[in-house]
Amino acid sequence: MGTLLERAEAIRRELEIYTAAAVQDARHRGEKWESVARVAHVAPETARARWGPERVARMMALHANDKRAAPARWRAARSVPIGEGGEGSAGEQGGTAGSVSQLASALTQLQMASGRTIREVADLTMLSPSFISRVLSGDRLPTWDLVCALSDIFGSDPAELRVLFEAAHGMTVPQRGPVSAAIEQLHAAVRGMHLAAKSPSPERIELLSGKAVSARAARLVLAGLDVPEWEVLSALVCTLGGRPSEVQPLWEAVHYAFLMCDDPGLPDGTAHIALPGGTE
Repeated sequence: MGTLLERAEAIRRELEIYTAAAVQDARHRGEKWESVARVAHVAPETARARWGPERVARMMALHANDKRAAPARWRAARSVPIGEGGEGSAGEQGGTAGSVSQLASALTQLQMASGRTIREVADLTMLSPSFISRVLSGDRLPTWDLVCALSDIFGSDPAELRVLFEAAHGMTVPQRGPVSAAIEQLHAAVRGMHLAAKSPSPERIELLSGKAVSARAARLVLAGLDVPEWEVLSALVCTLGGRPSEVQPLWEAVHYAFLMCDDPGLPDGTAHIALPGGTE
């Protein structure tokens, strides 16, 4: 019953937008409000109030916003502070609740660091301030195009948000590629989680992880210089409030690409790759 009512409401909204657009077109052709009112079976005063140019413009803007993003229907029961919420507790929140929160947190941190106001962001993206606020609060899931646009406005790299975005939308990890690309994706994913966790220092990470991740190890991973053993990476992701299951395919892709390439030398800029089984 609920699904049918939701569909009916969606159809009603689409008809409302269609009618408003038809009235706007008629007015642009020179039709009088009396003619519009007669066809719509309402009084001229009602027609003016219902389909005035400013109101129609707002309706169109809101409609465009809704088409560019989907509502985040899954809400976390509670926010997970850094240092809490390992793989188990994150999984209990459901498929996308924790991931939606992480993506929203990362975008919020970028917005705050950029010094841009929500009004400025709205103007630059041609979206409403309320819509931008809902994206930053996690009430709306942005499209990838919008994430890229926001990253550009905030002066950041959208690659660092890719895994957070895919997890929030329930997407699968892309196919394996070259070892350099795999390493870059892994490091970008960890940096995105670090951003979502409000960028704790390496020393703070060591403390919150119970020294499962040393400050040096955290610093090297975040700098893109190290691919640690799984136990360390998993502990780092948990400490940042993420789910190891989201980065494990990327970690595995690094080792698969590294072991399968013809010349298994370290890519430029990578100091160390810890291989499964303790070999290097």
